[in-house]
Amino acid sequence: MSIFLSVQHTYSGVEIALFDKLHLQAAVSDDKKRASKAFIALIHELLADQRLHLRDVTFCAVNQGPGPFTTLRVVIASMNGLNFATKIPLIGIDGLDALMQEYGVSHTPTIALLNAFTQDVYYAIQDTASNVYRKGYQNITTLLFELHALYPSQQLYFIGNGSLLHEALIKKILGERAIFAQPLPEHCSINRIGLMGYHYWQNHMNISQQLSPLYLKTRELGKTIPQEQNRKL
Repeated sequence: MSIFLSVQHTYSGVEIALFDKLHLQAAVSDDKKRASKAFIALIHELLADQRLHLRDVTFCAVNQGPGPFTTLRVVIASMNGLNFATKIPLIGIDGLDALMQEYGVSHTPTIALLNAFTQDVYYAIQDTASNVYRKGYQNITTLLFELHALYPSQQLYFIGNGSLLHEALIKKILGERAIFAQPLPEHCSINRIGLMGYHYWQNHMNISQQLSPLYLKTRELGKTIPQEQNRKL
């Protein structure tokens, strides 16, 4: 067996899943308002229901952001504390990478947007035709006009809760070139966090004893990342 935990924060709550290799065995969740008090109890509940203990857990795959500041900080602090007490290795997963891997398309540029509040978004741009992958943090209006200039005639495929939140503005600036996934995924799934975590574990990647939240607080279109680094699992 290769038992591990997958930990996901969303804009409404926290999810924890138990995996055996690539197979999701069970999951629990709670509202984000109770996450700070109930987080460790949720882990114990999940393991107890499967007649397991923390000593049976090989590693923990954790969505380390970007995302809502308070919930993300609670999750990261809780997992770092768990590692300090148990020495269970942690594997950080970039939530934008996970969203793009799970729901991005290859036939047209994909734009993943997550709500960063106050009219800002965390974004990832994947263009398989030009082998470009960028991500960062930007005001939504500024980003949309930059996309308008970068892709003056191409259709753009939107995913993520920021796309839903700013749908009217996206349509206003990009018109019919903006395509929205149907149904529109608001964030990556906890299953994707687990799959990426297992992949990294098998390849000895991203293994850590302490995680830091990913905030992407830079107002640029970001650096280009080789496309093969974001290939689908």
